[in-house]
Amino acid sequence: MSDSKAASTSIQVLSRMFSLLDTLARDGDAISLKLISEQTGLHPSTAHRILNDLAVGGMVERSGPGAYRLGLRLLELGNLVRARLDVRDLAVRPMQELHRLTGFPVSLFIRQDEDALCIERTVSERNGVQVTRVMGLRVPLTSSAAGKILLLNETGSALQALSASHPGLPSELSQIRQNGLAQEGEGQDPSLQLAAAPILDDQGRVTASLALNAPASRISPEWGEALKNTAQRVSGSLGWNHA
Repeated sequence: MSDSKAASTSIQVLSRMFSLLDTLARDGDAISLKLISEQTGLHPSTAHRILNDLAVGGMVERSGPGAYRLGLRLLELGNLVRARLDVRDLAVRPMQELHRLTGFPVSLFIRQDEDALCIERTVSERNGVQVTRVMGLRVPLTSSAAGKILLLNETGSALQALSASHPGLPSELSQIRQNGLAQEGEGQDPSLQLAAAPILDDQGRVTASLALNAPASRISPEWGEALKNTAQRVSGSLGWNHA
């Protein structure tokens, strides 16, 4: 098969998949294969094959003989997106206040694949502290304080795989959990220090990393506590009960 034919076939399959998911979403409950076929215009065997593939990924669930409904995997993915969008909105004011208190830039990181992606950072301007959206600034999860905060959820085989190339990682993460804070040098400049604290969602899982950039000589326990308190404040806004 030529590349153009393969691409066309792939796009067609995706189009049919979206059509099936939209049909299930409109109904809101379990729907028979016959009705799905009628509403999408797909042959029953085609609809059946794609629905079974979606079921393997948890996007669709079988509900009795020949009936389907949307799967819980979509809820999980939706919650991840909701948390990411909420944390950005809820963190803006606390980030500004922490910057005013310390005089240092504050950054917000989320996880994207194997990187920590910076999505917001504070800057001092003539009219006050502003929070600006950052595009493309990312660091590997295992090589920065902000990234290691985002690894606190990792357990089991996922953590073992990371530990194969970073043997000291489990003990580092254990220390970070105990302290509620990660600290290390920032980038190539030894005079700079990055401290990071976890932001938790309503289930107590790390959804973002709040980081404070400062000269190493000026990072103090008081600033570390202020960072942790700010992260806890945002976590509380997301529904996490710290107590």
